[in-house]
Amino acid sequence: MSHKFVLVNWNKRKQAYDICLWIGIALYLSLFILVSHGRFQGEHAISSPIILIRAFSTCGFIMLTLILCIGPLARIDRRFLPLLYNRRHFGVSFFIIALIHGALAI
Repeated sequence: MSHKFVLVNWNKRKQAYDICLWIGIALYLSLFILVSHGRFQGEHAISSPIILIRAFSTCGFIMLTLILCIGPLARIDRRFLPLLYNRRHFGVSFFIIALIHGALAI
């Protein structure tokens, strides 16, 4: 442990990673919601809160799967090392998605 506390600095790669990550999350959620509203109509209609709960749960499951795949992939191929470097950002984003899912479910 170092003798002084140093803040982690943001750089352009981290910002680009976060922007791409949240654009991907927003695209997935919007596509899931649009397809669900279009698919389940009439007597098989699902209410909007249930669709939101399902959207956030599947998004969280996919994110967790990708987070757990990053470590082994980085050992197999060096091209995945930037993902390993920014995996904590992915984990925090997963926590936010899971928190929203939990709040909607409660």
